[in-house]
Amino acid sequence: MSQLFLKTKTTGYYMVQKANQFIYSQLFSNPAWVPTSCTLTSGQTDPLGGTEAFTMTATGANATLLQSVAVTGTLNRVVSLYIKRKTGVGNIYIAVDSGTYVLKAVTGAWVRYDTYLTASGTVQAGIKIATSGDEVYIAWGQFEDGTVPTTYATNTANRYTVTQITDADYPGNTTRGCAFLDGRFFVMTPNGDIYQSALEDASSWNALDFIGSQIEPDSGVYLAKFQNYIAAFKGWSTEFFYDAANATGSILSPVQNAAFKVGCASEDSVQEMAGTIVWMGQTRDGFGRSIFRLNGTAPDRISTDSIDKILNADSLNSVYSWNANVGSHMLYGLTLVNSGVSLCYDFTTQQWSFLTYLVSSGVTKTITAVTAAGVVTSAAHGYSDGDIVLVSGTIYFDGWHVVTSVTTNTFTIQATGTAFSGSGSSVKYSESWFPILASTRANGVQYMQHYSNGDLFVMSQTAYKDHVGAIAARARSPKFDGGTSKPKSMSQAELIGDKIDSIALMRNTDDDFLTYSIFRPVDLSVNRSRVSRLGRFSRRAFEILHVKNALFRMEALEIEGN
Repeated sequence: MSQLFLKTKTTGYYMVQKANQFIYSQLFSNPAWVPTSCTLTSGQTDPLGGTEAFTMTATGANATLLQSVAVTGTLNRVVSLYIKRKTGVGNIYIAVDSGTYVLKAVTGAWVRYDTYLTASGTVQAGIKIATSGDEVYIAWGQFEDGTVPTTYATNTANRYTVTQITDADYPGNTTRGCAFLDGRFFVMTPNGDIYQSALEDASSWNALDFIGSQIEPDSGVYLAKFQNYIAAFKGWSTEFFYDAANATGSILSPVQNAAFKVGCASEDSVQEMAGTIVWMGQTRDGFGRSIFRLNGTAPDRISTDSIDKILNADSLNSVYSWNANVGSHMLYGLTLVNSGVSLCYDFTTQQWSFLTYLVSSGVTKTITAVTAAGVVTSAAHGYSDGDIVLVSGTIYFDGWHVVTSVTTNTFTIQATGTAFSGSGSSVKYSESWFPILASTRANGVQYMQHYSNGDLFVMSQTAYKDHVGAIAARARSPKFDGGTSKPKSMSQAELIGDKIDSIALMRNTDDDFLTYSIFRPVDLSVNRSRVSRLGRFSRRAFEILHVKNALFRMEALEIEGN
């Protein structure tokens, strides 16, 4: 049975594990084989008279030559190796897993020795020579499922083969997503028909083995497995199917009363994660787009009215989505490239946020002087209050800063040190959308793929920066009016959070985020991180900005006034 089904929208492939799961199975000098306390000499006469054998010489006691093999399931695994003694009389062992060695009576003639055990996970298989100075000839290693070795099959760099499906009945045009249920693979066509493979055979398809749309004659968008169902997301509806073991045609039948009239607005918004499916949904009745998750076979809306406004304003020409598990937080990410927005939903806190990424303007400004109080001289710099800049060449002030107190030829960075004179530089950075195309998780590590070149990055809880710079952490408070529109005065606002050696910037808005006051610095290292004399207002909200390669955690913003 194929181990993995791969597809594009027009072509299907299946991946099968080769019989021999050793790679470089006859090239023991390849780094896939790890020698310990031994040397290897190639070009030796093999069992068929060729020169593919190696001499293995023990340079210390208990010399080993092992290869790691990752296996799935808990099955019998058999390892075999052709061995011929050259010198010495010490014990020779076959290793089927690290620490598990089976003694073999190796002679001066070529014999294929083997042993097996029940193994899972990653095992280390190969050979061990007990006595220093002993030598053996080795050739043609094989690691495979079972208890008895089969005919030797050489293997080079890949444990798998990928084969294109050539069956003429495989649908030539399919939607995103595929599903596996009860030994069969399923794909969906743009007209909403769901086709199935033969039982335990991804290469075989029948043009009559399909089931069509049941409640809405709309187009197919995305196909997935959900619980024990096949979930078909279409343009204006979603349907569920179960294995009814039908004797002819499709084995699937619709799950009665499970379908709902919420479709999928973008195939690229769908994420199968944490036992559910999250997607950008839409309806025919004009209520627009929202983000939904499956709760059983029912759609739960998780987006807010504000998020929906963003979704409905975008053309959806370029959409990316991803998911990540970071600590105890399960995240769903959605990027709308045309709108320049990356949204993130935290299932733990049930809150939405914006993710941004600092992008260089590419314009370098010369700095000629910096005072101890962080006033920078830079002729006609063009910066504005709140701009993010990277300063370099000033020794004490190098790093990420937020611009405040701007004049034509000066600006202030919130830092203190020793006055600098000479020639430094600064580069403006702006916040852009989060450049992640897709994600996956393997062996407890969260990998994220960059949209431009496919590079993989790790989502970490201990690295407080993006791969090119700091993270701009920006938080906005709810609007506060004290339950009345009457004028009020505010004496101070205090930021409650971690005490770290850093400066945050705080500003307020009194007109529903249309305009802001200038940024004011908040020292995060002192006992009370606060700003004072905040004036009069009727309704106010705050914005906090922190830019530095450091952990920044804020718990609350406490205000005082009357």
